[in-house]
Amino acid sequence: MRRVKTRTKPKPKQKLKQKNKTAVCVCSGGVDSTVAATVAAREGYELRLFHASYGQRAERQEKEAVVKIAGYFGVGAKDLKFAEIPFLKELGGSALTDLEREVPVGEEVKLNENEETRGETGTKTPSTWVPCRNLVLLATACAYAEVVSADALFVGFNAEEARSYPDNEKEFVVRFNAVLEKAVASFSQPPTVRAPLADLLKSGVVKKGVEVGAPLHLTYSCYLGGKKHCGVCESCLRRRRGFREAGVEDPTEYIF
Repeated sequence: MRRVKTRTKPKPKQKLKQKNKTAVCVCSGGVDSTVAATVAAREGYELRLFHASYGQRAERQEKEAVVKIAGYFGVGAKDLKFAEIPFLKELGGSALTDLEREVPVGEEVKLNENEETRGETGTKTPSTWVPCRNLVLLATACAYAEVVSADALFVGFNAEEARSYPDNEKEFVVRFNAVLEKAVASFSQPPTVRAPLADLLKSGVVKKGVEVGAPLHLTYSCYLGGKKHCGVCESCLRRRRGFREAGVEDPTEYIF
C-alpha cells in the first residue's frame, strides 16, 4: 500500500511585539509640567510621573495636584514616583525652602524687569532660586528613567522662566543630554530629555495646554503653598498673566 506523505503547514511567523514608548515626566503639579506631560501622552508615550520633594513650601499641595493629574492620565500608583531630596532644604539659600526668608510678593516681584534685562550685566536671579535644583532633580529623575528603560524624560521648561532661571534654558537641556550619554550603564540606553515648551512664554504654554487637552484645572502653582493660590507671588502672577494674555478663562481661585 502506497503511503501518502502529508505536509504540515508551516507555523506563521510571530510578529515581535513592538515596545511601547515610555516617558518619565517630571511633574510639579504646575501648568508647565502638566502641559509637557500631556504633549508626551499625545505623542503616544506611556507615562510615568516623577515628583520631587526638596523642602518647598508648596510640597503638600503639589503632591495632591500630581495625584489628581496622574488619575486624569490613568497613571497607576506603581508608575507614580515621589522622590525625597531633603538636603536641598538643609542647604538653604532659597526663599522657597527657608521659612525664615520671605517669598517676594506683589510689587516686590519684578517680572518685567527680569524679562527685559535677562543676560545683561546686573541681572539678578530671584530669591526663589533653589541652588542647582533642576540639575539635581533631572539627575534623580534620569536614574528612575534608566531603571524603567524610559525612552524620554519630559520637563516643562519654558522661555519665560528661562529669562529668570538659567536652568530653564534650552542650552541647559542640550548640555545635560550630552552628559547623560556618559551617565548610564553600558547596557542602558540613555533617555532623551525633552523640553517641548522651551520656545513658549506662559501665554503660549496655556494655549498649548488647551490645544492638547491638558487638565489645567487640576494644576497648582503657588509658591506659598496655601489651599488657594495667593495670587501675588511670582508663580501666581505668571499664571494669571499667562491665562489673561492667552485669552483663556482662568480656572484658579486666588486669595488676592
